[in-house]
Amino acid sequence: MVLHPLVKLLFNTRSYRFDATARAFIRHSSLLIDGKRIVALDTDAVGTGAERIDLQGATVLPAFADCHVHLPETGYYAGDRSLAQVRTYDDFVQAVASIPRDGEVVYAGRYDDARWIDGRIADSAPLDRYHPDVRAMLVRIDGHSSIVNRRTFAWLDLPPDTEGIERAGDGTPTGKLVLEANWRAQTAFVAAIPRSMRHAFERRAVDIARAHGVAHLHAQLLGIAPGEHAFELERLRTLPAKIYPKICEPDARLASDNGLPFIGGDVFLDGSIGSCTAALHDPYEKSHETGSLRFSDDALLAYFSGAEALGVAAGVHAIGDAAIEQCLRVWERVLAGKPSTRGARHFIEHFEMASDEHIDACARMNIYLSMQPQFDATWGEAGGMYERRLGIRRKQTMNAFRRIVGAGATLCGGSDSPVCALDPLAGMQACLEHHELSQRLNPHEALALYTVNAARFGYVDTDTGNVMPGYAADLVVLDGDPIDAGSFASCSVIETWIDGEVA
Repeated sequence: MVLHPLVKLLFNTRSYRFDATARAFIRHSSLLIDGKRIVALDTDAVGTGAERIDLQGATVLPAFADCHVHLPETGYYAGDRSLAQVRTYDDFVQAVASIPRDGEVVYAGRYDDARWIDGRIADSAPLDRYHPDVRAMLVRIDGHSSIVNRRTFAWLDLPPDTEGIERAGDGTPTGKLVLEANWRAQTAFVAAIPRSMRHAFERRAVDIARAHGVAHLHAQLLGIAPGEHAFELERLRTLPAKIYPKICEPDARLASDNGLPFIGGDVFLDGSIGSCTAALHDPYEKSHETGSLRFSDDALLAYFSGAEALGVAAGVHAIGDAAIEQCLRVWERVLAGKPSTRGARHFIEHFEMASDEHIDACARMNIYLSMQPQFDATWGEAGGMYERRLGIRRKQTMNAFRRIVGAGATLCGGSDSPVCALDPLAGMQACLEHHELSQRLNPHEALALYTVNAARFGYVDTDTGNVMPGYAADLVVLDGDPIDAGSFASCSVIETWIDGEVA
């Protein structure tokens, strides 16, 4: 064996390799790294001149992936621009008063008034009271509604008939925006943030990711101006992580022109459950509203068929059962009920309200499912947001991880950060502690969501996502063994390695 001068032997470890036949992670005692690659397992490397690194019993796993991240927002909402801990309206007022200004801009997010204990809802009054003279926006935790002050609403200059402008009884805009008004407002607001500031936020998000063992980030590119995609992609390549960009537009040519194997992600077929904009067959609890679909079947057919013709994996955001139904109805037309003949790994993001028939259709057509286990941890408890919006019966069918794995569909894990924390250990623990006992996964299955399955989703499964010879030395070192302990909650990240170097 001819070795690179930078050879490292990690020994006295619990290193786990995924065995596809056993569908489980198998333990090894050491691994040898030559430059950027793993070259051997269970070796003492005597006589190779390798640098010997005693990990003192620490656990080594494949570096984690997060399959759905919004990088600039994750960086921006970190720290005192996050309103996630607010639990009452009075706390909301005080938190808004304390948001720091960036020049003439106030921008914060992650408020979740569905979890407030006083039953009140967020409004624009604190923005107009404390930040009346700057452009100011607060984005709800799901991203599907936002609040602006009067100055910002005037600056946006939305056409009066734009869908989603909430108005008071006298017709005056309240500052709350949903649906098309929300997306137009967020796109305009973010576009006005200087590029240098956006890049700093993305770098901060990557630092957060690596601190949590994440080397692979599936970045959702939203609101990018026409002609700017190549610039944005080049900028992402400068970040110190492995980035998988998903241009969130229903045009597969954008992917093929930029050398990407996938397109979409947050191409919205519907909204969110928290904002009551996800498209449902039956109304929300105590409401006549069912949300709405944002695409016609014909428009979706043009998107899907164009992607399949190019061999580009096409993805959509689909949360409500009506949106999932539409997505699969159109895929049945394009794929004739079978996997892509071009080998494209088409996908659905979120997939929260899926029926057994939906799951079976995804398994049959090899539709990948990019889901967020922390959604159940956050909203799936008794009396939680799912139950209040949907009722107990529908709440019990949400995020059916066990059913998906059992059907043979490929399930991948993410956070939708900043919606949930960019923390795969928390996501894996959520898989183990699903509020519906019948939908819980075991530690091997949960770990696969964020490693080998994610690598397949990213078309890199022959290069990374596992601890085995020939693969990139993308690793995470933990201070505990979640496989042996049957829990990820007691583990923390010691080191993240990318291409054989501690990141």
